Amino acid sequence: MEERLYRGLAHPLVRVGVGALALVYLGVLALVLLPPILRLAGPPPDLGFFGYPPTRVAAFLAALGEGGRLLYRLFLLADLGFAPLYGLALTGWLYHLYRRPNYARWPLVAAVADWAENLLLLANLGSFNPPAATLAGYLTFFKWLLLAYSLLALFLGLFWWRRG
Repeated sequence: MEERLYRGLAHPLVRVGVGALALVYLGVLALVLLPPILRLAGPPPDLGFFGYPPTRVAAFLAALGEGGRLLYRLFLLADLGFAPLYGLALTGWLYHLYRRPNYARWPLVAAVADWAENLLLLANLGSFNPPAATLAGYLTFFKWLLLAYSLLALFLGLFWWRRG
């Protein structure tokens, strides 16, 4: 059953189509939703690679103000849709290149970590919760670590595939 899922995601129309959709979605996030947030409070904590302490979340939310929190809520909600797109696209490409589910699982786990991180940050928008913010910081690091591994495997696989 699991093998069928990976083969389906590796189908050319699926991996290229979902990958293109993920890139368009990323463009909208980065070019439409993110700039007003950056102007108000700087980069959101979840964009940092090494995680963040709860004090970083508290300072960021305070700098946003009420209107900025609404924008950040929209950004996080939109990011909930982006996580499955990049997870499925990277999974399809990695399975296509390596034909091993071991490599293909990492982007899906990263997408689940991204979802959990976003949900914890959304919960902090209502009332600040230091333990939830701390866990979100750990999930951010875990997500970026898995994505870095996945992207490295993708680029190495594409390099070897082109040479072979």
